[in-house]
Amino acid sequence: MNVKRKLAASSVWTVTASVFNNVSTMVVFIALARLLTPAQFGIVAFASVFIEFSRILVVAGIPDALIQRPEWDRDVSSTAFWTNIFIGIAIAAILCFVVAPIAGVYYDQTFSYVLAALSALLLIEGASTVHTAKLRREFRHKIIARRSMSANVIGGIIGVTLAYLGWGVWAMVISRLFASGMSSLLLWQSSGFRPRFHFSFAEYRQFGRFSSHQLGSQLLANGNAQVTALLIGSFLGPAAIAQYRVGSRALNMLVSLVITPLQSASMSAFSRVHETNGQIGPAYLRVTRACALLTCPLFFGMAATAPDIVRLMFGPKWHEAGLIMIALALVVGPATLNYFQNPALSAAGRTGLTFWATLVGFVGNLVVALCTVSFGPIAVAAGHTLRAYITTPLSLRFVEKGIGVSPWRAITNIAPPFICGALMAIVITTLRLFVLDDVPAIARFVLCVGAGGMVYLAALLIFARKFTVANIRELQPLLPRAIGGRIERFMPAPVKSV
Repeated sequence: MNVKRKLAASSVWTVTASVFNNVSTMVVFIALARLLTPAQFGIVAFASVFIEFSRILVVAGIPDALIQRPEWDRDVSSTAFWTNIFIGIAIAAILCFVVAPIAGVYYDQTFSYVLAALSALLLIEGASTVHTAKLRREFRHKIIARRSMSANVIGGIIGVTLAYLGWGVWAMVISRLFASGMSSLLLWQSSGFRPRFHFSFAEYRQFGRFSSHQLGSQLLANGNAQVTALLIGSFLGPAAIAQYRVGSRALNMLVSLVITPLQSASMSAFSRVHETNGQIGPAYLRVTRACALLTCPLFFGMAATAPDIVRLMFGPKWHEAGLIMIALALVVGPATLNYFQNPALSAAGRTGLTFWATLVGFVGNLVVALCTVSFGPIAVAAGHTLRAYITTPLSLRFVEKGIGVSPWRAITNIAPPFICGALMAIVITTLRLFVLDDVPAIARFVLCVGAGGMVYLAALLIFARKFTVANIRELQPLLPRAIGGRIERFMPAPVKSV
């Protein structure tokens, strides 16, 4: 099986897991949102900011370093495993015995207990990082998918049950700990890797330089994602961060469904392409182009229908989250380009460039968040999206230097679906505000989704027919033969060169 088909098969399983996990997690999230208060949600959300940032330190960029290596070495992998374990123990101890007590005195006592409990996730993460890397390197995403789905379902059931019984914030804490622990155990059983009691500084240096660059980029990327929530939680309190989290939840679900599966599999595929011919640029363009066909209508559609989505899913007490969702969903253009930036540069061995590209976004988000946090979470969300559009051309300069794709080429590569998606959003917004305003929310949402789908497809066929046909032809070999044959009948014959 060639790299292209391995990528397709891996993407199918990763997408399947993402769809299942996101749907099941969203069901659990909705149930918890209706059972718990915004303040309770906010306490766990704020603690998760610290845990997610610490998790990057525990992983330390090691999985990508192991994936990028030409061969799997058990001694090197064992060194990587114990590196993750040592870091996980150290950071968990700092959170439990330093950060949590300080937070209990100056912020909130319940928050300090939640943070200390969730720090156990760092030990679990450190114990399974190398095993996950081995499975990803071998394109065994099916195993990862099945294990994560099982763990999420059982963890979700536990969380909702405990919340219904009145456990409050601890329902969410116990649910996360159980799901993570179960997934880690299943990965240990399936990966075939058993670490030795072996550690070598010489072997650490083999992947340490690569992983250190990767770690810096990932820290900045995570800081870029978490800085707004950190400032909102610090200055505006748990309820405000809860509104922000709910507003970004559906957007994050779309990212997990559409972008993350391709991003995860693309790292392995870019690495193999680099080993074969070194031409990562064309592969980056193909991935972002195909991704934009889905992300643009989904994100723009979400922005146009956000108030109805939030009201139907979470209830009227989360009204502010609907406005936050509108602001965040409009980031679709920069998101589609930037999510594949790091995998492409890492596969090319240009991890230093990923650091500087991510630094641009982090500094921009930090400045914007500091300037807007006093105006509330809606202003912070709008500032985040505006910053992304302003700094994306600059970050694409690093892509040009690393893999030879110019900023203009990268932007025009996704322009047709972006323009068609924006046109669709305008039509949906007009319908919702001026035509369907008196229609019940659920009926209005269904009508808007149907109208939006037709408008987007019509716009692609009218204004971007050549672009659409070219992408369908490129994806056709990856489809089942029966489906591919039917598509071929409705497509114009390719023009033969003279």
